[in-house]
Amino acid sequence: MSALIRYQLALLLRSQRWLPPLLMFAMLITAGAFGGQQYGDSLGWCAGMLVPGAGWLTRTVLTGEPAAARACLAAPVGPRRAHLSALLAALVCGCVLALAGGSAEWLLSSPPPHLPHPPLAAIALHGSAAILVGLLVGTAVGALCAPPLLGRPAIGVLTLATASVLLLVAPVSPVNHAIRDVFTSSSPTATTTLPLLPLLASLGLLAVSGAAVVQLAARGVTD
Repeated sequence: MSALIRYQLALLLRSQRWLPPLLMFAMLITAGAFGGQQYGDSLGWCAGMLVPGAGWLTRTVLTGEPAAARACLAAPVGPRRAHLSALLAALVCGCVLALAGGSAEWLLSSPPPHLPHPPLAAIALHGSAAILVGLLVGTAVGALCAPPLLGRPAIGVLTLATASVLLLVAPVSPVNHAIRDVFTSSSPTATTTLPLLPLLASLGLLAVSGAAVVQLAARGVTD
């Protein structure tokens, strides 16, 4: 599986199709840093922006191979392993986005202005968990908005954008819940909470969506 993941990553890097989602994510992270936010707010912002960023990048990885090349890859290793390797490669790329975005937000932010406030170690831990939630949800949405479920680029991108907005604003969304848990704000009673339930929900979402698209991809290649 590691060789297949390296192949998918090399294919992505050679195509340079990773550049648009990377630039969009960088612009969103920069926009969040201009407000001089404190640590918890900035990490929450990064978690939210990972939904469209990781989603678009995941769709880019899953659509990087021409149909003929995908069929040739699936012949020796199986269609499920071929599609799963692309999904895992997208998750690896998303981890790079999350690490870069979270580090940038932390370096460009400031501590909470009021005392008492949560310890910075707690803010960092809880914020990192929220970022992981955004990464997992974004990867899941990107997988669902890519072939074989949504093959047409226009429909896939529009669905991805719509789903990203809904996941950020809907109170029942694990991303929205995680952001509210680490959004410390500037009040004297600022608090932060480990988003454990959103993390478990995002893991389940990625597992279910990943299994579904891998199964659909296998049927599409073999039929």
